[in-house]
Amino acid sequence: MVNKSCKLCFLLFLAMLFNSSFLFSQQVTMAPKNFIFSWQKANGDQYEIPVDNNLEVQMEQKRVNRALMLILLKSVLKSRDFDSFDPFHITLLPDEKNQVAILEFTKLNTSGEIKKFTYYFTFDTFGNVFNQL
Repeated sequence: MVNKSCKLCFLLFLAMLFNSSFLFSQQVTMAPKNFIFSWQKANGDQYEIPVDNNLEVQMEQKRVNRALMLILLKSVLKSRDFDSFDPFHITLLPDEKNQVAILEFTKLNTSGEIKKFTYYFTFDTFGNVFNQL
């Protein structure tokens, strides 16, 4: 009887140990201060966009990536120029309630000259992007 209860306790201990080791192995990667965001348009154009992360709150990298993807998609739609849209820098800044992303990009104007634009977007710590400022 004592032998069976010792085996049962040992099995429970092993089960708890394995469950806790899985929890510790799932580390969350936080967004670094400066990083490169890789983005590809539907036509195959690929971009390596430098991002300056000046946020005061720590955000998970996948949530920041989600917000950046939404910002780029909204910017392409807003610019109405899919082919010549060329993002070259993103800066993330803290705000009172939400965070602010500053997207700098270029596109060709009607005369064929490259024109520089800056869009401002607000987003939250979950990666949800709100209206353009």
